[in-house]
Amino acid sequence: MKKLFVILLLLAAWASANEDLRVADSCYAARAEKANGDKADKKNAQLMTEKYKAAMADAAVEEQATAGYVKSLFFTIRFTNIDKSKRMKTLDAMKIDSENAYHKFPKNKEVAHVYASILSMWGNERGALTSVKEGVANTVRDVATAAEDWQVLGRAHFVLPYVPLVLPWPDKKLADKYLTMAMQKDPKDLYNYYFLAELRFDQKRYADALDLIDRGLSRGIRTSSFLEDKRGRWHLKELQKQINAKLDKK
Repeated sequence: MKKLFVILLLLAAWASANEDLRVADSCYAARAEKANGDKADKKNAQLMTEKYKAAMADAAVEEQATAGYVKSLFFTIRFTNIDKSKRMKTLDAMKIDSENAYHKFPKNKEVAHVYASILSMWGNERGALTSVKEGVANTVRDVATAAEDWQVLGRAHFVLPYVPLVLPWPDKKLADKYLTMAMQKDPKDLYNYYFLAELRFDQKRYADALDLIDRGLSRGIRTSSFLEDKRGRWHLKELQKQINAKLDKK
């Protein structure tokens, strides 16, 4: 009888954790439906994050739930309204959580992508001295290279703080190399067009930047990535305005 009770408890725990994962996945799938414009619904994002974290307690689905959890963190920082006074504190917490997830599942590419992305954002907002002290550039390089995540690697080479003589990395030539590789690897991702066009703008290659923007906008919005692509299109259009304004002044 005691063994049966233990088995029933284990089955109940398994069912609960998997129900948490099911709810979290359904929240992620519905992230566009519940959005207000290109901003995510905070309640849906919070529920998604809570359920993924709860599901992580079940070893049978831990890796899947962990990947979902760090994705929900990244989604929250990108698509929900976070008060500016709380943004850095939120990024600090996300850095720790994504780092722990990566150390536990270093071969999971979703986890690696989020960890490197959040670390890049964190380093960019913390500034050059903190980035150097924490070894942000080298960690992003190692994680993104291992995962063959060329978008994150190229973007980090472009935006992370540069410290002459002290930090020989990042490097805009490498940013060009890796962002081009990211475009070749996934031409459906609008952010590949945006990041590369932004680099072309920085290089004063305005015609090439505008061509990339046109190509990106011509792809439309994927139903599976509605919010991401909607925001990507907004970024592309804003960059297009910026470039055209620059050309009009000439």
